[in-house]
Amino acid sequence: MTSYEFEKAAKNAVIQTLSENINIDQLDLVWFAHELGYKKCTIWGQPMGNKYAEVAYNRDKDEMYVDIYQKIINNKISSDEFNFEA
Repeated sequence: MTSYEFEKAAKNAVIQTLSENINIDQLDLVWFAHELGYKKCTIWGQPMGNKYAEVAYNRDKDEMYVDIYQKIINNKISSDEFNFEA
């Protein structure tokens, strides 16, 4: 499976999992990794609101897993507030 095929399959899996009226063009691939044949990505789109999806492909089992998460908080910490204490 190419990376492009994975992206299409992952977006369609998210649409199927959410069972909502979402068009594939409304979803964006936010993050993607490919390591030793395994692929993983996060997907988000405006129709998903505060939810986002993590999709993983297991090459050995030829299976795809979809996890849906909900953003609880987005807290900004400025660089002058970083705490480097151990």
